[in-house]
Amino acid sequence: MAEAFAMDDPLYRHILPDEKSRLQVLNIFFKHYIEMLYPYSDLVTTSERYEAVALIFHSEREPRTWRSKMGYWLGIARAISKSLPICRYIGLHGFVRGILILRQMDSSWLSMLGGHKYLHLDMLAVQEPYRGQGYVSQIMRPLLEKCQEEKAICSLETQTESNLPMYEHYHYHIVKTIPLPGSSLQQYCLLNDL
Repeated sequence: MAEAFAMDDPLYRHILPDEKSRLQVLNIFFKHYIEMLYPYSDLVTTSERYEAVALIFHSEREPRTWRSKMGYWLGIARAISKSLPICRYIGLHGFVRGILILRQMDSSWLSMLGGHKYLHLDMLAVQEPYRGQGYVSQIMRPLLEKCQEEKAICSLETQTESNLPMYEHYHYHIVKTIPLPGSSLQQYCLLNDL
């Protein structure tokens, strides 16, 4: 997953401008990010070759009680502390800067859905040699079918403007755009028209 994001994701290029260290940093980051979200998400892949990988967050698994919310926040703190080795590559200042940027480009916009059930495509990565071969469909079609079956809203966000036509092909539309202050980046927040 880190390789796909290291190459052409504008958010991670902005956070990690040094190409030489970007892949190492993202390998550490994604390992702990996925560990943190795994209890609330499904990690889906097209095959054991991992041509495409997606992390799909389920709103019904979201912490609801005070105790479970504390566990969630402790999980975030644990993921941050386990990610501290990133400082070897980008320093403490770069580490804090990255966390602050990610906080601005997060999924908090989903609160606009109120209490509606949703499945959120948190990450989707297709390895370079497999792009343009239908692997996105192998992730998206079952996801959209599951949303229909469960009467759930399908959501996602991207900072990659060139990905918008692909998502529009699957009937997603932009419901909100969040600019990243001090940059030309925008987060496009999308919902599916089921």
